[in-house]
Amino acid sequence: MGNNSIIRTVIVDDEPLARVGLNHLLKSIPQVEVIAEAANGFEALELVDRFKPGLLLLDIQMPGINGFEVLQQLSHMPIVIFTTAYDQYALRAFDTLAIDYLLKPIRLERLQRAITKLGSLDHMITNLGPILNPVEHRNNHEVSYLRRFVSRSGVKWHLINEDEICLFFSEEGYSYMKTEKGSYIINDTLQTLEGKLDPDKFLRVHRSAIVAVKDIQKIKSLGSGRLELLMRDGSTQDVSRSYSQKVKSICLAQDFH
Repeated sequence: MGNNSIIRTVIVDDEPLARVGLNHLLKSIPQVEVIAEAANGFEALELVDRFKPGLLLLDIQMPGINGFEVLQQLSHMPIVIFTTAYDQYALRAFDTLAIDYLLKPIRLERLQRAITKLGSLDHMITNLGPILNPVEHRNNHEVSYLRRFVSRSGVKWHLINEDEICLFFSEEGYSYMKTEKGSYIINDTLQTLEGKLDPDKFLRVHRSAIVAVKDIQKIKSLGSGRLELLMRDGSTQDVSRSYSQKVKSICLAQDFH
C-alpha cells in the first residue's frame, strides 16, 4: 500500500460515541477515507462484503459476535486494527495475530502511528493465519477454531453454534450448513471452511460434504473403496474414494460399526 494510496476504511464499534470519535480522528489522516460504520458484528460482515475495504477498525467486545468471530466469518480480508477498552483482549490480538491494536480512549498520535506502520495487505493477511486457518497453526496455543457460524436470510441474521450443525454441504455453487431446524447459506467455500473447523468435530467426506462426527451412527462399505455413512437423522452420506481411508480410520477409532 503506497504512501499516496487512499485507504478505504470501515469502523466497527457498538458504542455510537466511539464511532463518532474515531471518525473525527480519522479526518485528520489524509490517506484514510471512512466509507461506512457498523454498530455490531453482523453489520460489519455485511459492510465488508459489500464495500471490500482496505482497512477495518474493529472493536473486540461486542454483543452478538465479537471481533475475533467477525474475522473468522469474512470472505474478504482487509487490514485490521483492533480497538478495545480491555487490556486482555488487546494483548491477545497483538500477540496472536501480530497486528496493531488501539486501547481506548484512542489518541490521534497513536492512531496515526498505527496507520503508518501497517505493512502491505499480503503481509497483514499472512499474520492473521492462526485465526483464519487454525488447522495450519494448531501448534499455536492461541489457535481458536470457528465455534459459531453466521448466516443471513433477508434482513434476519442467524447465529448457529457448532454443536447444532450436522452437515456442511455445497450445492449449485453455494455452501450451506444443516441443522435439525433447517439449512442456512454460508459465505465460505467448503475448502476454506474446512481449515477453520475443529478436526475432532468435523470430517470431510466428499468434495461437497463435511459431516459432524457426533452425528455419524454407522459406516457401511459399498465395495470398490466406496463407503456410506448412516447419520443420526436417518439420512445417508456418500464418502468419495479419495476420503474413504481417512474416514474409515476415524470411524473405527470412534467405534462406529
